[in-house]
Amino acid sequence: MNLPAFSLLIVSLALGACTSQSPLNKATEKLSDPKPLTLLISIDGFKPEYLQRGLTPNLLHLANSGATAQGMLPSFPSITFPNHYSMVTGLYPDHHGIVNNNMKDPRISEPFKLTSRTAVTNSAWWTDAIPIWVSAQRQGLRSSTLFWPGSESKIQGIQPNDWLFYDKNMSASVRVSNLLEWLHRPKTERADFATLYFEDVDSMGHRHGPKSNELNMALSQVDLAIHQLITGLKDAGLYDQTTLIIVSDHGMAEVPSENQIRLKNLLGNFSEYSVEWQGPLAGINLNGNFENLLLSALKQSTHMRCWPKKEIPAKYHFGTHPRIPDVVCLANLGWTITEGVSLFNIPGQHGFDPELQEMHGIFIAAGYRVHKVKLNTFENIEVYPFVCQLLGIVPEKNDAQDILFKKIIR
Repeated sequence: MNLPAFSLLIVSLALGACTSQSPLNKATEKLSDPKPLTLLISIDGFKPEYLQRGLTPNLLHLANSGATAQGMLPSFPSITFPNHYSMVTGLYPDHHGIVNNNMKDPRISEPFKLTSRTAVTNSAWWTDAIPIWVSAQRQGLRSSTLFWPGSESKIQGIQPNDWLFYDKNMSASVRVSNLLEWLHRPKTERADFATLYFEDVDSMGHRHGPKSNELNMALSQVDLAIHQLITGLKDAGLYDQTTLIIVSDHGMAEVPSENQIRLKNLLGNFSEYSVEWQGPLAGINLNGNFENLLLSALKQSTHMRCWPKKEIPAKYHFGTHPRIPDVVCLANLGWTITEGVSLFNIPGQHGFDPELQEMHGIFIAAGYRVHKVKLNTFENIEVYPFVCQLLGIVPEKNDAQDILFKKIIR
């Protein structure tokens, strides 16, 4: 798509949003004496560099008027489900148990896949940690989750007061409208804590790469949804008592189609091993093979590092949970690990070392009582105690240092 055509498309999107999308699809009456609202918004796969493309004026305004980080470090591994659960539990994936988007557990009959409704709603996968909405409900508060990993299952017998089954076909605008309808209630029935999730940026990053026009379109669409949300909160008389926290779980990196590390080529002399994870992060179960021999074969590739799970570097806080395979391999930036020849190319990927700038996520806090401040890079587990303090609830045991609240809230 050439630039003039792209610009016209952005204008048409903006005009469409202004003319056809009413925040609540009906006239709203301002609510008197609203209680504070903490709203946690995830834009999956959004890295800090995207804010500088001139396509997200609403997000940029919030960043410039509130608190923003140079970058936010994802937990290891830098993929979606583990990091979303880390942000609402304050625990590393090794401690909360959601160690990948796909997992096996000898105690649970069906493997975990993020695309499986029966798996993500099975409480057995989520019992190692207690997310914010469970603690909030136990301590007398209400929660509404417009999609968040874990919210589709009962955890400790509790779900958010409002929640929906994940629907990737629900547009960003409809998600905002649904959340605003939940929030447009008397304060005794409305959430104290709410979440909102957008996957558009991540999806286009995977399909077309982080520098594509398709990704730029997704940035603009999500930014329009943020504008719709802010307008709706203002119309409902809630904005002045709302703290917006906008985060992402990880960034995105380009992976050329030829940069494949094929495990079958390296492990041709071995049998019975099983590849549990593929991509920038691979997981291999030995199934009777000798660990040292298999690791020696894997070292033939100079484009990845491999460890027995018990020897994964301490900085990753990963390697003790039984759901982690026997051997874990981490590809160099721009490479991907496959079992054999990949049948299709994924030009944008994440799962690389969280310390790499391409993997960093965003953190923006704006609104009620928020200072204007620039923050250094920090780990995303710090989101959890920050939200707990905003809600005034006692946090569960966690891995964070609680470094944000005093820097951000006046």
